[in-house]
Amino acid sequence: MNTPSPPAALHRRVTVDTPEHVRLDYVLADLGSRVAAFAVDVAILLGALLVLGLGMYYAGALGDIMESFSATILIFATFIAQWGYFMLFEGLSGGRTPGKRAIGLRVIHAGGEPLTFQGSVLRNLIRIVDLQPVGSGLAGAVCILVNRRAQRLGDLVAGTIVVRDAGGSELLGADAPPPGRVGRPVLSVEQFELLAGYMARREGLDPDIRRRVAASVFNALSFALADDADETWRTADENLVALHEAEAPRHAARSGGASLQAATMAREQREEWARYVELVEKGRKRGLKRLSEAEVRAFGQLYRGVTADMARARTYGASPGLLGTVQRWAGAGHNLLYRARGQVAVSLGHWVAAEFPRAVRLFWRPIVLATVLFYGSGALTYVAVRDNALLGRALAGQGMMTRAENTEKGNINARYLEEDVEGSDMPVFASALMTNNVGVTFLAFAGGLLAGAGTLYVLLLNGVGLGAALGAWTNEGVLGVILAWVFPHGFIELTAICIAGGAGFGLGSALLMPGRRTRAEALMERGRAFLSLIAGTALMLVVAGLIEGFYSPLELPAVAKFAFGSATAVLLVLYFGLGGRARAAPAP
Repeated sequence: MNTPSPPAALHRRVTVDTPEHVRLDYVLADLGSRVAAFAVDVAILLGALLVLGLGMYYAGALGDIMESFSATILIFATFIAQWGYFMLFEGLSGGRTPGKRAIGLRVIHAGGEPLTFQGSVLRNLIRIVDLQPVGSGLAGAVCILVNRRAQRLGDLVAGTIVVRDAGGSELLGADAPPPGRVGRPVLSVEQFELLAGYMARREGLDPDIRRRVAASVFNALSFALADDADETWRTADENLVALHEAEAPRHAARSGGASLQAATMAREQREEWARYVELVEKGRKRGLKRLSEAEVRAFGQLYRGVTADMARARTYGASPGLLGTVQRWAGAGHNLLYRARGQVAVSLGHWVAAEFPRAVRLFWRPIVLATVLFYGSGALTYVAVRDNALLGRALAGQGMMTRAENTEKGNINARYLEEDVEGSDMPVFASALMTNNVGVTFLAFAGGLLAGAGTLYVLLLNGVGLGAALGAWTNEGVLGVILAWVFPHGFIELTAICIAGGAGFGLGSALLMPGRRTRAEALMERGRAFLSLIAGTALMLVVAGLIEGFYSPLELPAVAKFAFGSATAVLLVLYFGLGGRARAAPAP
């Protein structure tokens, strides 16, 4: 009876060569599994925010201080949910969020190295572009489908891929195939690898997720059970278990003596593999630095042995199940080893004092371009609003105009805000300002991936808004009041926006002017180079938010605020002009 055969390759694959000249084959995660992992993560995020929101709501009823504390916590929690959840989990948990862990996926670098924190930051800053248009995720989905490595836009910038990660496959469970004739395999090698991969991770899946994954795998392999009378009343998972029991010995025996050699090797190496698995699991939990010197030495020897066993398994024509599990554990050791090597202690103080200002000077051209566009659009809008008060009313917004109209005329020390911000209100005000502004700079950087168009939009939007506000307040005769408010934090905040815009244009230049590199190579190189600027602007905006939240609302004379702001401008010039210029002291 002829049965239809699925395509030969059910999943896209990628092969990388490690520095030890070991070949690691990875199965790339498909769009469906990545969407499923993302859905799990979103469900976790929404559930956590709901629980936190309810808790903070009831906590806020205990008094003004608790209300302020609760509101501040919710503001930061929402910001972290939007920008930090994926970034922190992937960066600190070996490329796996809870959703990826549940589905069996992992993010690694395209060269096989474990995901670095820098890579996690880059791929997740660009996530906002992948989710377009309007949060549909269409841009990222199309990119995954057409890219040969199934990379979304964030992966292209960070140089990462998402692979299937079976985790704790039964490396120690290999045995010799049973004697006698077992028949020819029904499944191809690729199809059996799909089945073996599911069997390897089925015990670690939640029941609901296991049912969905089992149904997907069963749909691809159901042709192999077409003649099984029991197939109709068994669940998809039970059918796959039965199919694996039937196919495993067939694939183990498919190469005759060669597969017998591989199974014999597995039995002989059982003790060494057990010790290796123990050390890998311990290293995953505690890090190689926490292992004793003897354990680290043993891990290195066993890792070399397992990679040699993987080469022998290929030579012997081992079954896909055995070969796949040996490779996964070799990859786990490789990730653990290079994660430890890649951990470089970086002094935050040195980076702030020297590296960040050096980066600003190095990339001054795109920063100057962003500055001209930002302040130029603001200046043109200011002039237009001064000539047309109705235009200023439309651009500035009703809230800003009402505040300007109600401000006391002829008194530069008049109150800028309609209501006082004092005491317990200040932390809420400051946290809202800094998270909003940091989010704007992230958008300015990520928007550079649209050939700079997104960055241009953010700069012009903020420049026009600033010019319209200043023009509208000038028309009302109260310009000095708004300037007294803006001066203390404005130089830091606006400079940070211009630097972020320069970083976005630098990223966009990889698409427009990649030079002798491919666009993908240019994106990775410039993404890493300009990331330092974004980290610096985030720190600047934290400082600006603290000033705007705690200092600007104080009822101080305008001259004090102008003096404070002028001092910050002078310090910025000195910092970016001289920071990091001192020569390093000669080595003793």
